[in-house]
This record gives sequence, C-alpha cells and structure tokens, in this order.
Amino acid sequence: MAKNDELDQLLRNEKMTDKDFGDLYEVLKIKQGVPVLQRVEFVNQSIRHAYGHAAANIFRDCYDPDYDYIIRGIAKKLRVPVKEHNTLRELEDKIIIEVIEQIREQIIKTKGEAAWREIEDNIMQEIDRLIADGTLPQDVADELKKLRGAALFAALIGGRIAGFALYIVITQVFYAVSRALGLAIGVAVAGPILGPAIAFVLGPAGFILAGLLVAFDLGNTNWGKVIPAIVLSISFRRRFEYGA
Repeated sequence: MAKNDELDQLLRNEKMTDKDFGDLYEVLKIKQGVPVLQRVEFVNQSIRHAYGHAAANIFRDCYDPDYDYIIRGIAKKLRVPVKEHNTLRELEDKIIIEVIEQIREQIIKTKGEAAWREIEDNIMQEIDRLIADGTLPQDVADELKKLRGAALFAALIGGRIAGFALYIVITQVFYAVSRALGLAIGVAVAGPILGPAIAFVLGPAGFILAGLLVAFDLGNTNWGKVIPAIVLSISFRRRFEYGA
C-alpha cells in the first residue's frame, strides 16, 4: 500500500502545519528542509528510510516500507506484545504507552522516585483542572475521575484507557515530563504544543531518548530517528481525529 498509507495520508493532511513539519525535522535531525511542494515526499522518505538497512533503501522509493510494517517493527523492538488480530490503532497506542513507561523508568533511574511522583501530581492537577473547567466530554471526565494517582498509571500501562481519554492522559504526561525537564509551556487540553513537547522529550538533545535506545541492539534501523518520528506522527493522527 505504502503510497497513501496512514503515514502518507497524515503528511498530506491540510491540518499539518509548518510547525508540525518543523517538529518532525527536529527529531529526524534534519537541518535543512526542502521547498513546501517537495516536503511530503521528503519527510515520507526521511522516516521510512531511517527504518531498515541502507543497502535496501537503494531499491526503495519514498513510500517504502509501509507504515504498518514500520509500526509492527517498532512494537517488536520495544518488546510490545503483538498479536495477529491487533489493529494498527491498537499497536500505535501500545507503542506510545510503552514509550511512556520507559520514560517513567528513565526518570526514576536518573532523577529518583520523588521526581516522578511530582510529575504524576502535576498530571493529576491538570486533569482535575480540565474536569473542573468542563473542557472534557462528560463520559471522559467521569472515567478519569475514577482514576487517581498511581491508579491512573496502572490503568494506562495496563491498557485500560482508550479513545479520547487515552489521548488526554498521554498529552498531559508529555506536557508534565517536558515541563519537568525544562521546557516552558503553558497549560492546554491538547493541540499544537504537544508536538514540541514530544520533540523536546524524545529529541536528540534529551537524555530520555538515550535511555530508550540502550534497551536494545540498534541494528541497521536508526531507532533514534524512527521512534520519535513515529510517536510524533501518532500524536498528530490523534490530534486531527479528535479535532484538538
């Protein structure tokens, strides 16, 4: 499928902004971009060709390999349980949840459990604010009201949060982590600042990415580019889906 697969459709989405592409450039370590008319194919190729062996890329066009193939490869490399019946969306969610779990472990390892507890407290404060403001749909607010503190993360890691509720929690996790690591951002439900938050946390300058990469053999794929770019892409897909 490749051309017009989920990644290609995302990059062609009229909602993609210059800032969104800029965030992808950052995690892909692209210092000089291309004219706007060439950007979709350029980023398609930059992400896809970071996955796999350089020799194979000689015979690939900018739409190869397929997004589904890359997602399954990332899930396998992150040791995420993958079953044949898992949908692409399910695997995307599993990947982001696993990345968050590894971020949590890396922060506890390098900064201590108190630092992570402070992040958890900040996440709960922001979710409570969203509930109090009436910003969230009632069913999402009711679901999140039942999950407090450690229970929220147990539900997140256990795969018991889905849909818009999952998007809100993931958003607030990346906001809180990026603030804790020094990125100055304001409060928001979701939206354009999620991209910069993810790029900051998983970008080349951050220690979080380095911690993720030592967990497995790097092999031929440039996981330092592929994983952050795909996490960003998933976040954009959810943002457009929920109109945030």
